[in-house]
Amino acid sequence: MTFNQLKSQVEAGTAKVPVVSVGGGEISFLAYQLSVHVYALGMMGLGMKYPGVTFKEIKDYYGLKGRSAKDCIDQLKTIRENFKAENLN
Repeated sequence: MTFNQLKSQVEAGTAKVPVVSVGGGEISFLAYQLSVHVYALGMMGLGMKYPGVTFKEIKDYYGLKGRSAKDCIDQLKTIRENFKAENLN
């Protein structure tokens, strides 16, 4: 499954995702997931491993193009910003 497929399923109500609580409130699981993956990709771009997820998994999940984490980080940040903009309206 890709990010866009999960996003569509969540919007349609056909997929259940965990509830994420932050500071007494809730945020979208997809927003949380994007933020964690941006952080993980940033660590990978510095040459560090991130437990629980690989570069290839993140790259395939979001459909990123590039040979390294450094090549893909800006693409993922753009996806995150677009997601935030869509969900503020």
